[in-house]
Amino acid sequence: MQTAISELGKTGLTVSLEHLPLEELIRTAGVPRSSFYRLWSAKESFYSDLLVELATSSESHDAMFYPGTQDAAFGVIAAYQHLLGTQEGRVAVLREAVRVATRANFDHFSASVAWRSHVTLIASASSLAYSNDRERLAATLQETERRFIARTAEFYGGALQRLGFGFHEGASAELLAGLGAAVVEGLAQRRLVNPDLADTIIMKPGIDGEPVEWHPAAIGFWGILEGLVDLQAHRE
Repeated sequence: MQTAISELGKTGLTVSLEHLPLEELIRTAGVPRSSFYRLWSAKESFYSDLLVELATSSESHDAMFYPGTQDAAFGVIAAYQHLLGTQEGRVAVLREAVRVATRANFDHFSASVAWRSHVTLIASASSLAYSNDRERLAATLQETERRFIARTAEFYGGALQRLGFGFHEGASAELLAGLGAAVVEGLAQRRLVNPDLADTIIMKPGIDGEPVEWHPAAIGFWGILEGLVDLQAHRE
């Protein structure tokens, strides 16, 4: 046990695909073993290609972006149109949209198998045995991240513009997307090891003045948004 721990201290803990026995996969696929080995000379090559394929798939791309978050945010904005005539009202609507949508986002990621698989891919990228495999997987994951940031930034930018807000100098919708994802997804990961922290609920005044539940993910996201977005100026 101590020797194994020592070795892992050098290499890091790697993702395992041992629950996908190669011979069983070949048999289930109904292809000759010779055909398989013409494409992949060793099982390590197949498993490396499998990880890249997983990172490339539309499911991996969709795991990062949850449309329900957008629906929740725009639902709040639509429900409180009557408050958008004043600066105070627009800020209140934005806060409520963040409170509701971020919680929906957190709950989705916490329950998403596809998202957990994507996180595992990220964690395993640096542990592949061969450098070219590591570089291929890292490049694929970087492209997935780029697409996620672009989609999310478009959503954030559109919602903020709709409410008449803009970013402070040097800030951007892309920065908000990246930092916001780090908070929400980080808490979703910590939920496994520290559910008491990740599921702490704080009661704060809501849009109508009555106490409402604020999840830590929403509190963290709002703090980031306040630092990046100019909530004082109104832009047409």
